[in-house]
Amino acid sequence: MTKRTKAYLSLSITALIWGPAFAVIKPSLSVISPFQFLYFRYLIAAPLTLPLIFYYYKKLKPNLKTILTVSTIEFFGTPLALSILYLGLAKTSALEASLIGATSPILATIGGIIFLKEKEERLEWIGLSISFFGSLLLIVEPLITGKAFASSFSLSGNLMIFSYNLLSTTYYLLAKKHYQNLPKLFPTSIGYSISLISFFIFLKLTQSSTPISLLSTPSVATAAIYMGFFGSIIALTTRMYGQDQIEASEASLFNYLHGVIAIPASYFLLKEIPTIKQIIAILVISFGVFIAEYRPGKIKK
Repeated sequence: MTKRTKAYLSLSITALIWGPAFAVIKPSLSVISPFQFLYFRYLIAAPLTLPLIFYYYKKLKPNLKTILTVSTIEFFGTPLALSILYLGLAKTSALEASLIGATSPILATIGGIIFLKEKEERLEWIGLSISFFGSLLLIVEPLITGKAFASSFSLSGNLMIFSYNLLSTTYYLLAKKHYQNLPKLFPTSIGYSISLISFFIFLKLTQSSTPISLLSTPSVATAAIYMGFFGSIIALTTRMYGQDQIEASEASLFNYLHGVIAIPASYFLLKEIPTIKQIIAILVISFGVFIAEYRPGKIKK
């Protein structure tokens, strides 16, 4: 199996797990706050990966600079970014949030050019411009449809999801640059512990409750276990591994699979149906990606 094939397989696994994630999580947010959910998510993920931190620390013997770099990147990309994401998810629909993820590949390509010196051709820029226009349609779709003040649609929620995309793209670019020589489970495990501590402190400062009894609610338990184990330990690790093997811009294109998977998941789990304008926006974005990626005779090794 070639390195590129392994990358595609890893990123496909990530897409299969993260694609339906918002539809799985959304029902729990009617019972608990976004920060309570995030606390329970990492209450599951952090203890499971704590032995890995000690194992890799003993094996790798990283210096203080490496630990501080990893901790800073993980704080930036996990508790900070996810706080914005789930505040946005609480305000908008699961389907809308999933589809706005279509902006990530555009941001990753631009970031790859600026920070990783990846080169893009003229057609790639044209495709990116088309995709960016489609993404803009998704973000302002509540205004276009007149649903800006409906309970399931929110412009501020959409902007929060887009802001998360900016933060997470920056996180992945930093990880690709600084984590190349590290086993992917090591920095992500550190991130889970940092997240658990961060959300616990925040909940205590805001005098929010954190009773374990909340996990007896089926929607809360399902969301916490799904994202704590599958969404964190498995999906983030496969994402980190996959993007390490290929260009950041190419790896980010697998984010488009999230929207494809999110549509049936949102329908079957939440009965959310995409609007015509959302479908048009996705088609515009997909066309832009096709323009950006299509090369007659181009063979990627």
